[in-house]
Amino acid sequence: MSAPKAKQIVVLRGSPRANGNSDQMADRFCETALAQGCAVNDYALRDLSFVPFGEVPDDHQDGLSDALNKIYDADIVVLSTPIYLCNMSGLLKGALDRFFGFLKSDYLTNPQPSKLSPGKQLVLLQTQGEPAARYGNLLEQYGPALDKLGFAERHMVRACGVRDIGDILSHADALAQVDALAKSLTTA
Repeated sequence: MSAPKAKQIVVLRGSPRANGNSDQMADRFCETALAQGCAVNDYALRDLSFVPFGEVPDDHQDGLSDALNKIYDADIVVLSTPIYLCNMSGLLKGALDRFFGFLKSDYLTNPQPSKLSPGKQLVLLQTQGEPAARYGNLLEQYGPALDKLGFAERHMVRACGVRDIGDILSHADALAQVDALAKSLTTA
């Protein structure tokens, strides 16, 4: 009997700050996933040069291409971002716009609009300086697009009141949620 295939994870880090709070949440998720034997492909968008537009030609290659190609084989896609001006970072939004390439040309009428295989899970790790009530749930805001892409199972961990690098370390509840979520999603 062969060993079960390691879960494949793609992480897209949307913070423009290296080692910022959302990066530290992503670090925790990755550490737990690696400890569970998962294969993790981790991308800091701030280090990539890419075109943040959805309708680039299929053969377009840039700094985001490898990450997008790995999403086809991923079991879990993790997005980490701080909230800037009421939304995810521009870096992450630019990368998310490129997910348009995962949709079939007839996505508006096709009952199976995504080129991605079904069953992928999406995790959003979100930090924000203000209280939870100040901003809405990004998973709800982007829900229609995520539905079309086939991310039926979505999870979010949000840490509020974190601004300065390292503030997340005083939010034991959010870090415990990240650890528990990573373990539950990556345990075979």
